[in-house]
Amino acid sequence: MRTTTLLRAAVPTTAALTLLLTGCGPDETTATGSTTTAPATAAATTAPTSHPTTAAPSDRVPSAAPTATKAAPSSQPGGGDAFPGALAAGAQANGVFTDHQQGDISLAIGPVKVVKGDISDLAKFDLKPDQTAGKTPYYVSVSYTHTGGNGIFEPYFNIQLRAMLDAQTQAPKLDLLSSFPKCSSDVPVGGANFVKGQTEHECAVYLAPSDKPIKYVLWMNKDNTPLAWKAS
Repeated sequence: MRTTTLLRAAVPTTAALTLLLTGCGPDETTATGSTTTAPATAAATTAPTSHPTTAAPSDRVPSAAPTATKAAPSSQPGGGDAFPGALAAGAQANGVFTDHQQGDISLAIGPVKVVKGDISDLAKFDLKPDQTAGKTPYYVSVSYTHTGGNGIFEPYFNIQLRAMLDAQTQAPKLDLLSSFPKCSSDVPVGGANFVKGQTEHECAVYLAPSDKPIKYVLWMNKDNTPLAWKAS
């Protein structure tokens, strides 16, 4: 199931931009939220081709601020009491990403790094006060190494990523339509496929309540069971 909320931003001084709260990906069994926003400058509003952020949603609920969403509890390992057996942030795990055209792609996933930011980091983006009040951004970086299967064009493996506040509650993901040095990715672009033996790094921004930090990072495997890491 995918929960999608469409937000329309206030018109910035130089360009009319929109915010889009989208699901993390197709064929999920856990709900998630993702907000797409752009900076308040017209020169930086082109979305990078390696990060599709505007996939057609299945549901739309207008005019709602991003909120944490609930994920169904899993019997797979996660972190602490909620996910006993979760890996340390620096550990690596093996997963499978299924691409509709290229089939199953085996990956070595990790290490995972979670960095706490400050809401002022996002000042250049056109976020409304009610979307940022009481929120703290977290920058979640993950390394992916291709270990088997076909090459894939401009991969976006973070579509399977989840940032958990507890066993059931996810922090909403914020997709930025411009470069953001504090959370940058190095996905292969320009026509080159990502093939066996290569490693890439992807970073995602999540907004969490200021009094409730991200505790776990999940990556949804082929069978929709999560690989899990402790955030710290």
